[in-house]
Amino acid sequence: MTTTSTLRTTLLAAFVAVTFSAQADTFRNGESFYGSPTAATAYARQVTLGSRATINVDYDSVVTFTNEGRSFTWQFNGLDDRPVDIAKIAPPGFPTKPLTIYVAPNPWHRGS
Repeated sequence: MTTTSTLRTTLLAAFVAVTFSAQADTFRNGESFYGSPTAATAYARQVTLGSRATINVDYDSVVTFTNEGRSFTWQFNGLDDRPVDIAKIAPPGFPTKPLTIYVAPNPWHRGS
């Protein structure tokens, strides 16, 4: 019985680890911690990947990322005051290069 109990515990722990690692960057409602994809606008900041390794953005800003003729637009309206790796927000198949995006604190959040 001890072997069965140990096996069950191990399988349960593995299941929980896989479940949480697959959803580690999303809220319970499925939205990303980092913001959301959005339509490109004339007011979106333009960033070409490869031109720098880091950028700073304001909370709630909209940025269009371009690389190798492809682009996507992202609004940084998720959690604030944290770095975001471009690979975490780029759509599948988008050719990424190393880039860390530093999101400024949300001005509506007051410190304690």
